[in-house]
Amino acid sequence: MSNGLRLALAVTAVLVLGLACGVTTTAAPQPIVTAVNIRGNNHVPTATIAAVIRVQPGTPLNNKLVAADQQAILGLGYFTDVRADIHPTPGGVAVSYIVVENPVVTKIDFSGNKQVSDDVLIALMDTTIGSVLNTNTLRDDIQKINSYYDRLGYIGTRHVQDIRIDPSGALHLAIKEGVTVTKVNITGNTVFPTAFLLAHMKTKPGTVFSADTFNSDLTEIQTLYKDAGLSVVVDGSPDIDNPGVVNVKLCEARVGAIEIAGNSVTKDYVIRRLLRLRPGELITDAALRRDYEAINNTQFFKSVDLSTKPFGDECGVETLVWTVVEQRTGTAGVNVSYGGGGQFGQGVGFGLSFAQNNLGGTGNSASLNLQRGQFFSQVNLGIGIPYLYKFKADSLSFNVFNNLEFNQPRPVYKIPGNNPFYSLTPTTPTVNTSLGSSIIPVTGGPCTANGNPCTNQFANYTARDAGFAITFGHPVADYTRLSFGLTSTRLYQNVAASGFPQAFLALEGANLAGTTGTNQLGTTTLRSFTPSIYKDNRDDVANPRHGGTIGFSDELSLPFLGSDYTFGKADFDWTHFWPIRRNSTFGLHFNVGFTSGAPNALPYSDLFSLSDQQLRGTPYVFYGNREILGQAELRIPVTSDKKFGVALFADTGDVPYVTPVLGPTPGPTPQPPSNPHAPFFTPAPLPVTYVNAPFQLQSDYGIGIRVQTPLLPQVIRLDFAIGKQGAHTVFGIGQSF
Repeated sequence: MSNGLRLALAVTAVLVLGLACGVTTTAAPQPIVTAVNIRGNNHVPTATIAAVIRVQPGTPLNNKLVAADQQAILGLGYFTDVRADIHPTPGGVAVSYIVVENPVVTKIDFSGNKQVSDDVLIALMDTTIGSVLNTNTLRDDIQKINSYYDRLGYIGTRHVQDIRIDPSGALHLAIKEGVTVTKVNITGNTVFPTAFLLAHMKTKPGTVFSADTFNSDLTEIQTLYKDAGLSVVVDGSPDIDNPGVVNVKLCEARVGAIEIAGNSVTKDYVIRRLLRLRPGELITDAALRRDYEAINNTQFFKSVDLSTKPFGDECGVETLVWTVVEQRTGTAGVNVSYGGGGQFGQGVGFGLSFAQNNLGGTGNSASLNLQRGQFFSQVNLGIGIPYLYKFKADSLSFNVFNNLEFNQPRPVYKIPGNNPFYSLTPTTPTVNTSLGSSIIPVTGGPCTANGNPCTNQFANYTARDAGFAITFGHPVADYTRLSFGLTSTRLYQNVAASGFPQAFLALEGANLAGTTGTNQLGTTTLRSFTPSIYKDNRDDVANPRHGGTIGFSDELSLPFLGSDYTFGKADFDWTHFWPIRRNSTFGLHFNVGFTSGAPNALPYSDLFSLSDQQLRGTPYVFYGNREILGQAELRIPVTSDKKFGVALFADTGDVPYVTPVLGPTPGPTPQPPSNPHAPFFTPAPLPVTYVNAPFQLQSDYGIGIRVQTPLLPQVIRLDFAIGKQGAHTVFGIGQSF
């Protein structure tokens, strides 16, 4: 065995023995880093790279630290590759980092973007042309582009789909703006057809889905329902299981149930039968308003409120809760009435009234009214049944009356010509002759034949009408009722001259005895049939701001009814109200009345009349067989509680009566003997016929005040008017129309 082999075996044995005995050896020390170099960067400053390098000259070489430096340099985002080169140098090793820069961006372009322009996308980016591409900055730019599209409502996809940079530095970004809509499903709609709703939506098949656009579509659908007076809950979203499919769900508001609360006297069915909305029906603003007005206008309640609550879990189905606060519907006390002032008005009346408008909570009514004034007394007993059947709105009313007018001043008119006679009707100073018409000379004195009422002469009219009236009503449409009535009256009339002799009062123009004979004062029978149709859609019967009334009635008195009179008396009445600004109201009223039969066929007690309650600028009361009236009024509340207000108004109208026409002149009579014993010869009188007098409108305008007091349910009215007769002040109770 050679000496070298022996030495090797000995060394090996020593090492094995040392290991077995736990003997350790010390690792060789790491070389010292003598230099750190950066190579390969052409545009990125060396200082930028050096700022992230942790290996420093004079420190022992640490391979893990070198690897961390490589990652830190890559983390700057400017480089595609970083290599480390470690080579020996005197006294240690040198570490060199060799970098490969990203290309300089020479161009940025986009593809696939239609809703957002290139300029907007570039403005969102921090990556700029002429700078080294930084992957960190580019990543942030992509996030900003995605977020921008999301904010626009283009959701459901990643919008930057592909990124590519050419060796020349051109940066290409492929954009997918959103999911393309393939189908729109609409469910729950029964009012509007699906095609109609789709036509109002911008989200359609073939368009890119946008949440903002889709939300606008949902709002548009809700607006369509609102404009139609309907309530709806609209919801929708893209179908997550079927990309491109968009679902829209409508929950149309419907009645699930109706609850009545707060009533302790009024029966539930009395309120329920007024309601038009029924369970299962669509809830509309018009129907709710109509039901509210129907309950409120009964005047059984101080207040009426509506609230809703869910009805089960079914979408859109609600329970309507009508809550009422009852008020006293029975009254007994002293009341005040007003029948017009002026020279021929009835003035103020006082009386006792007993009334119950809600007998036993059934909605039926009964009343007894006793009135007494300077020229009148009235006794009226009435019973009203608005629903003959529990839920069928056929009505029946019955009235018994005994009314008396005593010495009520009525106007008289001077008859033209050289005579002392007065008439109850305006007269025309003309005479028909064989040569035509001629003017009769008008006498002077305290009253002249000019068609105006005499001032100091008048006729005291006394009449008693006692009888009964029964009326049956039937609804023919919402707010509209058709009625048929029958009235039987025993009528007594008497006219006494005042300010001139009774012998000078001509009664030929007034119908005091019907068609059975001449105008003999006394008792007659008046029986008439009274059909009418009436529509009332005012929001508040006491102080309306919306809606109005329209009605036509006729009174037919015919011999087969056992009446002493033959005539027809028709009346058409129309009102309408419009809200002005916040609290004011503008109203119009038009009335026209006319008669059929002979011009003087109407009983004198049944004439049309207009007093200063309608023509507020005149102190007179006009009576006639025809009527026309127009009124306009602007009502302006002054106080916040609307208990005090002012009104601006204008009125025009007339009630002309008949006028006598004399003639023609009779043929010549033989000349009587002229001797002293010849008999006295009286010329034949001119025949008299009666024709309708023409309309001569009386107009006025003025301002008034309105006061609501706790003493009366109606407003107290005080109007200051200017008309043809000058200024006139009018007191009234209740609105003028």
